Amino acid sequence: MAEDHLATVFQHYDLGRPVAARRVEQGFVNDNWIADTTTGRYFVKRRHPDLRQPAVIRAQHRLMARLRAEGFPAPVVFPTTAGQTFLVVGGEFYEVHGYIDGGPYDRDRPAHLAEAATTLARYHTHVQGLRLRPLCRSGHLYSPQTLQANLAALTRAWGADRDAGLTAAVRRLEAHRTDLAARFARHGSLPWLTIHGDYYAGNLLFDGDRIVGVVDYDKARWQPRVVELAEAAIYFASPQPGDFRHLVYPGVLNLAAFARFFQWYGRAVCLQEDEARALPDYVRCIWLSISLQRLLEGGPNPASAGDALSEVLALGDWARENEGEMTGAARSASGKRYLEESP
Repeated sequence: MAEDHLATVFQHYDLGRPVAARRVEQGFVNDNWIADTTTGRYFVKRRHPDLRQPAVIRAQHRLMARLRAEGFPAPVVFPTTAGQTFLVVGGEFYEVHGYIDGGPYDRDRPAHLAEAATTLARYHTHVQGLRLRPLCRSGHLYSPQTLQANLAALTRAWGADRDAGLTAAVRRLEAHRTDLAARFARHGSLPWLTIHGDYYAGNLLFDGDRIVGVVDYDKARWQPRVVELAEAAIYFASPQPGDFRHLVYPGVLNLAAFARFFQWYGRAVCLQEDEARALPDYVRCIWLSISLQRLLEGGPNPASAGDALSEVLALGDWARENEGEMTGAARSASGKRYLEESP
């Protein structure tokens, strides 16, 4: 989005005339800008073509409005002069949000991990009972069936069935899929809610040790709560930097950080026993599914295919071997420990 397009966008808002702007470089999908106008500073988003479903956008904005009404630090979405929460000009979809002045997540500050976990618990509390039909569109985000499809696609694309080393790795991954399918079938009745969908450090803004902004609701959707917990725990407990060189994930988890995350989360939200048991299965399924998907997006069989699949297997094997520790950490968010300590 060229800067002169901002003038056209702001013609449809009562927010003044733009006088300066800079592009936000950390955005991976949308085209984002910070714009200063004669009335203040704003965040302008031009949506990626894959994220331009009007009903979904409106539902995301309803979610953000609900959160703000309950005191949660979601951004303000400003309406156009026509009263719409997004603008369509020349086939492009724009939004103008309130600018939140905040700093980044600091992995070296334990208070930031505690605040991230506590704020996620607050979010889950606020969205209880909020089911928006346009956000119930995707079914299960992660499942052994998704893993099976990704594994089959990678096998075909890499010709893994014609390479003895890769074939052995694929067979071990298939064993993980079979085990996960059996485990998912035994999951109890897991609570569903509207997850944020992208709860990681890049979407958190801090003032000191306090979160003042949770942004980017483009992936919000109706899913089991444990999905978001697994995704968030993977991010906040992953090593930085890690030992892996071929995957989107840097390495296996730091169990101490993993446990601390759930200890803080559990001060506000009590997990069910079924969720605690399911958590390691979701961690493993997410790791394997996303790793294979990203490797597949890289194109035909690379020279590092064997090393890449070895790293994928290392994730799967670690999750299987450490399921007891992960379940125990999740149980610390069941409320039982704090009840037992009460006088």
